[in-house]
Amino acid sequence: MEKTPLLLPKIIKDKILENYAEFLHLFIEFQSGLLSNLYRRYQSLESGHIVLYFARKAHQEILRQKDYDLNSDISFEKFWQNHSKIKIKHTSIIRIAEDTTLPKETARRKILELVKQSVLNKENKNIGWFPNEIYKKNYNIVINSEIAQMSKLIKFICKKINLSSSTEVIIKEIKENFSFYWFHYLGVELEYLNTWNKKLNDLELLLIALQCNSMLAVKVKKNQVSHQQLHADPFLIKNFEDASISATSISEITGIPRATCIRKLEQLVKLNAIKLDNISKKYYIIPEFFSKNLDLKQTTDKVITIFSDYFFIFIRAFYKRVSF
Repeated sequence: MEKTPLLLPKIIKDKILENYAEFLHLFIEFQSGLLSNLYRRYQSLESGHIVLYFARKAHQEILRQKDYDLNSDISFEKFWQNHSKIKIKHTSIIRIAEDTTLPKETARRKILELVKQSVLNKENKNIGWFPNEIYKKNYNIVINSEIAQMSKLIKFICKKINLSSSTEVIIKEIKENFSFYWFHYLGVELEYLNTWNKKLNDLELLLIALQCNSMLAVKVKKNQVSHQQLHADPFLIKNFEDASISATSISEITGIPRATCIRKLEQLVKLNAIKLDNISKKYYIIPEFFSKNLDLKQTTDKVITIFSDYFFIFIRAFYKRVSF
């Protein structure tokens, strides 16, 4: 096996910033798919946010099995078997609201809805993620897709830091040590959602903005601009209006009703993030959104830092186990 290279989260972050055009395209594809699936499954991203929170707690309890057995199998194949052994621990509504940045009453209402849907369960006033068998089968299909998409991102990072590995090998590694990698991934995903929820106070608005951004990401990729270039001089990218998308298309991709999409798009127009083409009736991100929005640059920089930490955790663990 090759000698482990010197690697720090900052090195990964710098590579992402340098190759931001390619990364943005892959990252938006991943986040759009994840959030759209959450919305379709729970009809609410707030509910989906809470499910991710409880899923992470489940993985944490599974990992604790290694406190007593270092050979404990934490694979994707054994996940639901391991899950059946964990105990529900008390978590207050106030703590859940704080950890998910949701208002207390919203968190309470969404938890009750998830209990009625048999996604969450109550046991002696303790709430836990213990879904039925049909849910488990659907979950396995969804997670298989998410692992494949995450593997594309990891392969991209490996390539940029001169480590070679196939997507198939990365998928195999994630599945063999599923609870370890998914516990850490869900941690950064929750931090990502919390970051944007604090900014927008509306996760559906984030999902809709991602669809507008996905069209632009294709043009950004073609122009090969860095994170710094995109925010310093977005006019390097010509004809922003060509990267437009309709409310109907956004509704079809995300599952959000068209009327809701139109209302949220109008909010983004008022925020001077996007503009409506009166002829095509499609929306597109305006260049000034990048050049005049320091807060956006700082937020995306924070998001890159969050995910760089995850990629570092993955690659460090992966490299010790797998020969590149």
